[in-house]
Amino acid sequence: MPISYREQAQLTCPHCGADFEAEVWLIIDAAEEPEAAAALRREELNLVACPHCGKQGPAGAPLLYHDAQARRVMFAPAPGSSDYEIREQARDLHALLVGSIEPEQRRPYLADVDIAQDMSGLALLLRRLDARRSPQPPSAPPPLPPGERSPLMTAIEALLAADSDTELEQVLAQHPELLDPAALATLNQLAEVAVAQGERVIAQSLRQARDILARMSHYEVAERLTTIPPAALQELLNAHSDTELEQVVARHPLLLRPEVDQLLAEEIEAALAADAERLAQMLETRRAMLAALRNTPASESETDLEAAIEALLVAEDEETIAQVLDDYPVLLSETAEHALWEFAAEAKAGGDEELARHAIACRELLRRVRTGLEEDRS
Repeated sequence: MPISYREQAQLTCPHCGADFEAEVWLIIDAAEEPEAAAALRREELNLVACPHCGKQGPAGAPLLYHDAQARRVMFAPAPGSSDYEIREQARDLHALLVGSIEPEQRRPYLADVDIAQDMSGLALLLRRLDARRSPQPPSAPPPLPPGERSPLMTAIEALLAADSDTELEQVLAQHPELLDPAALATLNQLAEVAVAQGERVIAQSLRQARDILARMSHYEVAERLTTIPPAALQELLNAHSDTELEQVVARHPLLLRPEVDQLLAEEIEAALAADAERLAQMLETRRAMLAALRNTPASESETDLEAAIEALLVAEDEETIAQVLDDYPVLLSETAEHALWEFAAEAKAGGDEELARHAIACRELLRRVRTGLEEDRS
């Protein structure tokens, strides 16, 4: 019987709110469905289009990937799933997978499931596994004739040169090819080529363009905030230092969204109208602190997170761990939790089981600390 499995899913368009059905993959066997496996590597799998408004985006379904030749089973949960839901999704799909394989063909590797953070993480793991199997670096795209430039490269340069959201919107309007989901896959490929050729600065620029594009693409932008959640606003007001602010933002990352600046300005006006001058002054101070944090270069934040994870992994006792958490409050964010998860998956894929287990243990430790802090506040 077939191993691969897909079904009709009931979906709701996040843009127009209409309900519709679409066929989505839940299990892919690499040998049975090579085209679907290739689409997964390009991060183009389970992209659906709303028949009512035409907008395209991810279906948001979990996926189990099976490769008998590589002896791999890999899982990506549905976005936004809790730990319990992730376990349930993985268990149900794994039962389907094993049940579709004849008993005499079942091998021990089937019990060892690698879990990625999401579909993009799964695609990245697959591409890295492919690179390990094939020692040759990816080939660069064929050169263009003299005097000609790739339209996509021209668009990417314009994307990197934009200094504001308004300019980014103008770039997207002038270069609609950037809105094609394949553009993200192309940027990933170009970045990998740059890394293979030792051009790390170029690779970093290409990844930056990819991240900007993912943030600005209409099918990936979250709904615009119309109000600041009361809990987030209260914690923001209670933050009196940059360190405390970073901890609040780690718990409420929506505070870094650009529309929060205008929402805080409205809160300030309302406070002044109510003669609450002290509250207005506090809000203005926090607004300025958030603006400074929001404008921190992404590369600096990424470097801080990498340094924080490295310090945590080498900490040998509770006292050292406590000092690391004081030095790097970013470790108490969901971003750090996700980064440790992917670090563990990469270590396991590279055959370093001990490092993978240590990273998972560190992740669970951070989760317990976060839970304890939340209980103390409640």
